[in-house]
Amino acid sequence: MKEQSLKQKTVGALLWNLLDRMGQQVLLFIVGIIVANILSVEDYALVGMLAIFTAVANIVLDSGFSAALIQKKESSERDFSSVFWFNLVISILLYLLLISVSPFISRFFSQPKLTELAAVIFLALPINSLAIIQTTILTKEVRFKALAKANLLSMMISGIASLGMAYSGWGVWTLAFQPVILSITRTLLLWIQSTWYPKRIFSVQAIKELFSFASSLLIASLINTCFLNIYSVIIGRLYPVKQLGYYTQGNKMCDMGVSMLYGSIQNATYPIFSSIQDEKERLIRAYRKTIRFTAFITFPVMAGLIVIARPVIEMLLKEEWWPAIPFFQLLCAGGCFTILTAINNNFIKVSGRSDGILKLEYFKIIITILVLALTYNRPVLIMVVGLVVARAIVYFINMIYTARYTGYKVGMQFRDLLPYLFLAGAMTAAILPVSHYITQNWILMSVQIVAGILLYIALAYITGSKILKESIELLLKKR
Repeated sequence: MKEQSLKQKTVGALLWNLLDRMGQQVLLFIVGIIVANILSVEDYALVGMLAIFTAVANIVLDSGFSAALIQKKESSERDFSSVFWFNLVISILLYLLLISVSPFISRFFSQPKLTELAAVIFLALPINSLAIIQTTILTKEVRFKALAKANLLSMMISGIASLGMAYSGWGVWTLAFQPVILSITRTLLLWIQSTWYPKRIFSVQAIKELFSFASSLLIASLINTCFLNIYSVIIGRLYPVKQLGYYTQGNKMCDMGVSMLYGSIQNATYPIFSSIQDEKERLIRAYRKTIRFTAFITFPVMAGLIVIARPVIEMLLKEEWWPAIPFFQLLCAGGCFTILTAINNNFIKVSGRSDGILKLEYFKIIITILVLALTYNRPVLIMVVGLVVARAIVYFINMIYTARYTGYKVGMQFRDLLPYLFLAGAMTAAILPVSHYITQNWILMSVQIVAGILLYIALAYITGSKILKESIELLLKKR
């Protein structure tokens, strides 16, 4: 009964997270395609130059406190209010710091316009800080339905605003204002429906207690964010600005699928697994099911995106964007390792070993430096191949640490992954040659998608996939 309750709770959380993420990514995709056909490659390259600074600032802003508050079994009002005020002050200081260094960023990339863009783009930081605790509480209480409503509505409003600005000739400012509008609407919606409001309480002791867990996550997240975004800096510095535009667009499109998959699973399972963190055998069973489900979904989706990349991009985007196709395909391959690494990190966080995640990030630094040294000043696509290889190596090291801290052995994880890797490989081998016989992009894409889905499900059914069986039962509301 206890196990069934956990399953129902997890499934409900996963479904709302998937709906939330999928809805956001669909809206983002539609708006992104329309805007990309209006704006230029150079506009995306300019915003891409600031991506690493925005990402790092967002990590510093949260400081790992959200994960610490969720992992802590009984968080108090003192904890929530203290973190709220701390985050607000940090966000204001970060904004002022980034504005002050923006002229140096502009000179580094030889793009004077970056100074003005930075003043707008970084404005989302202090606004986002106002909603961190509301988001944390809803996540901790597994109230993903409320989060989904706020996220989807705010995404819809910001998307409509982006389309209006793009059609009105705002150019690159469309990309600058979009995240600000998104953060304002999301924060307002969360405050309207929230039952929690900050109290006039601030405890240095509460911050210290939470930071003992959060500090390792903060440093680890900073390293990981730099790892994911350092290529934007290097490509923007070494290559023509259009190359960064292609990389930024390819990465943006790939990230829609990646963040939808691992974000949904990660957000849904972390608070639930944290609630049973003292039941080791039960946790390992839950971990194995999570990895199997992740592999069951991730491998065919990412492989499918690689296969249909050419017809989709040629059909949806103007010819100026077509050189982004190989960037997108390579980043999708690397995205598989990113998803699995993120899910494994979730397991390590649940065990309370945030220091283990930090150790993993040290390996990531070494591997990234070595790969960059080997691919430095080579053709830009060779550099992106290096990025994919680095993500693969990081994932294999991550498996070793997951085994050490959680008891989920490397061999067990391989056995859980390989069946779905083979199924996705068979599906890819079957639908890839279709492009030699069909020349019209919309027909080719349709055939490959439908054939791929049917073939993958058929192969999973024939091979007796437990995940497929459980998924069908859950959809039919059977026990």
